[in-house]
Amino acid sequence: CEQALVGLRMTVTPVTRQGGFTLLELMVVLVIMGVLMTFVGLNVGGDRQAEQLEREARRLAALLQLASEEAVIRSEELAIRFTEDRYEFLILENGQWLQIGDESERPFHPHEFPDGIELDLELEEELPPSLDSEENTAPQVFLLSSGEITPFTLTLFVPDTEKQYLIKATLLGHLELE
Repeated sequence: CEQALVGLRMTVTPVTRQGGFTLLELMVVLVIMGVLMTFVGLNVGGDRQAEQLEREARRLAALLQLASEEAVIRSEELAIRFTEDRYEFLILENGQWLQIGDESERPFHPHEFPDGIELDLELEEELPPSLDSEENTAPQVFLLSSGEITPFTLTLFVPDTEKQYLIKATLLGHLELE
């Protein structure tokens, strides 16, 4: 029996320390990764105002294209009125321009620009209408049932930045976003 115990003692090897990371080392690495991910997130998030400006420009260009097509399909005269901070689509009914407000016309509801976004409308007429005139209820851009559009250049921009978008329309109804 004693020999069996001696055999057991001989087969038992001492435990050696395995190479690995301590808890402190792991925590330092996690803190560094967290800081790096924060910087990456801020850089990817980027300029929110520029993203918002692009989204608004694309939205308006798409709505103008849709409204132009709707005018042709329905054989109705549509228009758009711009102010300093919003735009609204109008329809000609009984000789009057009325705001489109029917629930079935959801995309054409009046839309207000987010804070900081401004617009500049240039028409091919000699005296473009003022955007800030409250009593000015006439539309500036007409979307006719023949497919024609009042030629214009609309600039959407954020003051004190270089980022801007141009929406251009030709008389024959071609819209372009730059």
